[in-house]
Amino acid sequence: MKLKLLAAALLAGAAFSATAADQTIGVGLGTTEFWGTPTLLEGGSDTLTFDGLASGLYNVTVSYQANFLNIASVSLNNNLGTSLVLGGPTGYFSVGGLTISANSPFTLVLTGDEATSSFAQYQGAITVTAVPEPATYGMMLGGLALLGFAARRKQQS
Repeated sequence: MKLKLLAAALLAGAAFSATAADQTIGVGLGTTEFWGTPTLLEGGSDTLTFDGLASGLYNVTVSYQANFLNIASVSLNNNLGTSLVLGGPTGYFSVGGLTISANSPFTLVLTGDEATSSFAQYQGAITVTAVPEPATYGMMLGGLALLGFAARRKQQS
């Protein structure tokens, strides 16, 4: 009887836990469009700052599309990323295990130069995914072990 009560308590506790939802923040043409002497010219860089994340550990993926630009490097909070495809009209990079403090912004820095002397622009999206805490995995493994124990006990009787 105590085992059933313990299993019910674990199930109820697991039902109420949740991780943060994925957040996709779009970098639109209206905020990054430039003419004449943009900041992303002649080896310069453009910095975009985002906020609104709760403190925690996150995986971040940035994808972009550039017109008339060569984007040479992308960094997020001074992390260059692990998966990286740059140098063309489209690209992406990802940073795993990025720690964000409560109410602190994270900064995206795009570095490159204009491929032609005409209109140049870029747009992209940032996808932020919360990394589950180790306690979440512990609860899952504990629940699976408990289910295995109950199934074995039932099979023996």
